[in-house]
Amino acid sequence: MNQTLLETKALSISVGEKVLLREINLSFFETGLVAVLGENGAGKSTLLKEIYHHSLSSPRWNWNQGKKKLSYLGHELGFYSSLSLEENLDYFAKLDGTIPDLKKRKSLLEAFRLQKRIWDPIHTFSRGMKQKVAILRVFLSSAEIILFDEPYTGLDAESSKILSELLNLESKSRLILIVLHSVPKELQCTSQLKIEKGGVIVTHLT
Repeated sequence: MNQTLLETKALSISVGEKVLLREINLSFFETGLVAVLGENGAGKSTLLKEIYHHSLSSPRWNWNQGKKKLSYLGHELGFYSSLSLEENLDYFAKLDGTIPDLKKRKSLLEAFRLQKRIWDPIHTFSRGMKQKVAILRVFLSSAEIILFDEPYTGLDAESSKILSELLNLESKSRLILIVLHSVPKELQCTSQLKIEKGGVIVTHLT
């Protein structure tokens, strides 16, 4: 049974003097794919940053099964451009504190057609390739919760489809929140969280 993992009640978030979210109630299950939608400036990215930076330390958030590990991918891709792809993945595997799943790494590299570039410095990659490397880093982490802020940015149609397939698969074993402008047709979201006028409308799809 998919039980509640993380929740908050009467949460308000302000940026400067602007209140983006006012006394909202949210709860998230152990697994699933949650699309976070809304107009530009509504607070989508701010909500993800709130979860990433404060949910483990703030009393405003309640972990029903004990605190879990989070991984976040925002607009800053978060790798070392002077290192090769392989060196970056090895480095972040050490930070993750787990034994690297080399079989999964190989599978993801092949899915994104990056296996022939593993020893090339990241700074030689195109914008789309850098985006794929950042996505790989997150999927290879042991985090129980993954936070994606517009991960389709810079991806071509084929890579976007591959990302959707991976999101559908990974959401069966962990919780994924993903900020989107619109939901790709192949993406199998379990719920949608739409931010409007400082409030949140939650729609459960499954």
